[in-house]
Amino acid sequence: MPISSPTPQPDSPIETDKNGDRRQSDYRAMRRIQEKLKFLKWFYNLPIRQKQLIGLFTSELISVVGLVGVGTYLIITGGRQQLLQQAKSELAVTAIQYDLKIDQMGFGFRGQSDNAAIIAAASTRDRGQPLDRNLQQQVKEILQNEIQARQIEYATLVGRDLKIIVNANADRVGETFNPNHLVSAVLNRAQQIKTSERVDLAKLAQEAPPLPTGLVDEDILIRYTATPVFDRQTGEAIGVLVSGDIVNGKLPIVQNAVQTLNGGYSAVYLQRPSGEFLPAATFYTDETLGAIQNSTGRLDMANSIRHPPTSTLSIENDKGLPSSSGEESGVMDLSDRWLEKVVAASGEIVTGRERVGSQTYTLAAKALLNYTGEPVAVLVRGTPENALNTLLRNSLSTQLVITILALLADIGLAILLGCALIEPTRRLQQTAREFAAGHWQARAEVFAPDEVGQLTETFNEMADSLAARDEKLAKRAKEQQCLNARLEAEIRERQQAEDALQRSQGQLKEQNQLLEQTLQALKSTQAQMIHNEKMSGLEQLVAGVAHEINNPVGFISGNLRHAHQYIKDLLGLMELYRVHFTELPSKIAEEAEAIDIDFIVTDLPKLLDSMESGTQRIESIVSSLHMFSHMDEAEFKAVDIHEGLDSTLMILQHRLKAQTQRPAIEIVRDYGDLPRVECYARQLNQVFMNILTNAIDALEETNEGRTYSEIQENPNRITLRTTGIVCDRVEIAIADNGAGIPPDIQPRIFEPFFTTKPVGKGTGLGMWISHQIVTEKHDGKLACTSVIGEGTEFIVSIPCHQSLECKILRESV
Repeated sequence: MPISSPTPQPDSPIETDKNGDRRQSDYRAMRRIQEKLKFLKWFYNLPIRQKQLIGLFTSELISVVGLVGVGTYLIITGGRQQLLQQAKSELAVTAIQYDLKIDQMGFGFRGQSDNAAIIAAASTRDRGQPLDRNLQQQVKEILQNEIQARQIEYATLVGRDLKIIVNANADRVGETFNPNHLVSAVLNRAQQIKTSERVDLAKLAQEAPPLPTGLVDEDILIRYTATPVFDRQTGEAIGVLVSGDIVNGKLPIVQNAVQTLNGGYSAVYLQRPSGEFLPAATFYTDETLGAIQNSTGRLDMANSIRHPPTSTLSIENDKGLPSSSGEESGVMDLSDRWLEKVVAASGEIVTGRERVGSQTYTLAAKALLNYTGEPVAVLVRGTPENALNTLLRNSLSTQLVITILALLADIGLAILLGCALIEPTRRLQQTAREFAAGHWQARAEVFAPDEVGQLTETFNEMADSLAARDEKLAKRAKEQQCLNARLEAEIRERQQAEDALQRSQGQLKEQNQLLEQTLQALKSTQAQMIHNEKMSGLEQLVAGVAHEINNPVGFISGNLRHAHQYIKDLLGLMELYRVHFTELPSKIAEEAEAIDIDFIVTDLPKLLDSMESGTQRIESIVSSLHMFSHMDEAEFKAVDIHEGLDSTLMILQHRLKAQTQRPAIEIVRDYGDLPRVECYARQLNQVFMNILTNAIDALEETNEGRTYSEIQENPNRITLRTTGIVCDRVEIAIADNGAGIPPDIQPRIFEPFFTTKPVGKGTGLGMWISHQIVTEKHDGKLACTSVIGEGTEFIVSIPCHQSLECKILRESV
C-alpha cells in the first residue's frame, strides 16, 4: 500500500537516532548556507546543465580577464614609466642644447674682457675722459665680429656708471643700459652672469638688432651673458660686456634636440608678466607635423622646418607658432594650467601627457630661471607614444585570439561533461519521480562507477530498504495507536492531579498573604506604640521640668524687682552722705577705697539688669517647652505654625550653637503670612523635631574630614520656609545644604525600621511616624527631594481646616 511520505525505519533504534541526527544536522547546515546566500537563489533554481555552463564560462572569463587585464596593465604602466624616463632624459639633452649657446657666448666674451682696447675704453670712460674715435671704432668692430661669430643679435660695452660706452648696432653711446638690473648685479658680484631674461620689444628695438618679422607688442626672451671688465692695475670692475641672443623664432635652439633624438616635439614658452604663456621657439618632425596637419588642416610650419631661418632672424610666419591659449594654433596646444604647474616647480622637472590631433605625447618640462631665481620661460620636450600604442595593439590582439580559443575549448568541454554527467542524472531524476509516484519496483540504471553511478546505487539501495520496511511501518503504526491511547489516559489523570495541586497552592498563597499583612500591621502598631510611649514620656518629662523650673524662676523674677528698688534707694542714700559729709572717717574712707565703692555703684545696676535678662531667657525656654509639649492644652486645635517651629528650634539650640569643631549652624527663616491651622500640635511638633534632627545629623556627617576654616567658608545652613498655597492649604519646607540622599535610598526613607545611621544612633521610626502623622492624622502630604552634593528638602503640606468626619475618623484610628 503506497503512503504519502515514506520514512524508512532502521532495524536498530540506536542506529536510527544516529542517522536521523546526522541528516537533520546536514539539512540545517544546508538551510543556513542557503539563507546566507539568498541572492544566489536564482542560480540554485537553474538546471544542472545551465549551472555547469555558467560555472565554466564564468571561471574562464575571470581567468582571461585577469590575465589580459594584468598583462595590459603591466605593459601600459611599464611603457608609460619608460616613456617618462625617456622624456626626462630628452629634456636634459634639450636643456644642454639651450645652454650651449650661452656657454659659448660666455666663453667668447670672457676672452674679450681681457682685450686691451676694451679695457682702455672702459678705463677712459671710468676716468671721465672722452673716448678717442679710433678706439671707439676699434671696440665697435670687436663687438660686431663677436655678433657674427656667435650668431647673436647685439653686444654692448657698459661703464661703471651704467651708461653705454660702445655698442655693436645703433649708436647709443651715453644712454643708460641696465636690462633687468643685470649690469648692476655684475658690478656688485664682480663675476660673469649667464641668464635668460624677459625684455619688452620696445626696449629691445632701441638697440636696433635684426628682429624676426611679425613681432609686434610682445615680450622677447633673450639669453644674456654679462662679463665684467677689470682694471689691470686696481683689479676693480670698471665695465661690463653685455651680449644678447634672442630666443623667439630661432628653430636651431629646439631643432637640434629633435633631430638628435630622432623626432618628437621641442619648444620654449615665454611667460609674460601677466602670467600668459607665449611660444618662443617650437620644432616638430615631419611625422609629428603630418599627424597634426591631418587633424587641423594647417601647413604654416612646413617651410620653417625644412628651411630654418638664418642669423638675420627672418621668420616668415611667426603666427604659425603654437600658443598656450590655443587661438590660431594648428600645431600644439598646451594648457596654461599645466605650464603654470611647471613654473610652480621652480626648476624641477614636471611630466604629463597631452593629446594633439590623433597623436598623444609624453611631456617633460622645467622652468627656466633668471639670475635672481625667477621663472621667465618653460622648456618643453614631447615624446610620441606611437611605439607604445603599437605594442599595446599587438599584445591585445594576441590575447584576444587566445581568449577565443579558450572559449571554444570550454564549449567542447561543456558538451562532453553534459554527456557524461547530465544524462545519467536526468535518468536518475526520472526514476526517482516514478518511485515517488508509488512505483516501488522502479530502479535506476548505473552507467559508470563515478559519483553519479554511486548515487544511483545508493538510490536503488534506498528503494529496496523502503520497500522492505513498508510492512514494518504498518505493523508499528497499529502498536503506536495502542500506546497513544494508553498515554492519553495517563495524561488526563496527571492533569487532574495538577489541577488539584494548583488549587491547594492558591489557597496556601492567599493564607501567606493574609499572614504577611497581619504581621506588617502588628509591626506598624508596635512601632506606633513605641513611638507614642517614647514621645509621651518625653512630653511629660519636658512638662515636669518646665513646671519645676518655672516656680523658682518666678520667685527670682518677682524678688528682682523689689531688690532693684531697694538697691536704688540705698545708692541714693549713699549719694546724700557724700554730699553732706565730705570728710569721712579714715577707716570708712579706707574701706570704701578697698572695695572700690565707685565701681560697685556703677556696676550693681548692670548686674541686676543682667540677672533680670537671664530670668527672662529662662522664662522663654520654659514657655517653649510648654508650647512644644502642649500638655495642658487640647489635643486638636488651631495653632500658629511659626510658634511650633520656633519652639522646636529653641529645644535644639544646644545642637545648633557653635562648637569647638565647627561654627554655629545658620538658621534662615523665610516665613510667609499663614493663618492659624487646625491640627494636632504636639504630633506636628514631633514631625518638625524629627526632620530638624535628621538635618543636623546630615550636616554633621558632611563636616567629617573638613576643617573649621573650610566649614566657615561654606557654612552649614538650615532653611525654614512657610507659604500659603491654593485649596486652603499651607506648606512647610525644611531644607539643609548637606551631602544629600543617594537616589537608591530615597524611595525607602519612609519605610518603618529603615535607617542609614549606625547601630545605636537610630531606630528607623522617626520618618515613618512623621509620614503617618502628616498623611493619616492631617490628610496631608510629606515629600522629600534631594540632590547629591547640594542638600535635602522635606515639604509638609496640610489643610488649614479639618472636617468633623475626618476628626472623628482620625481620633478613632
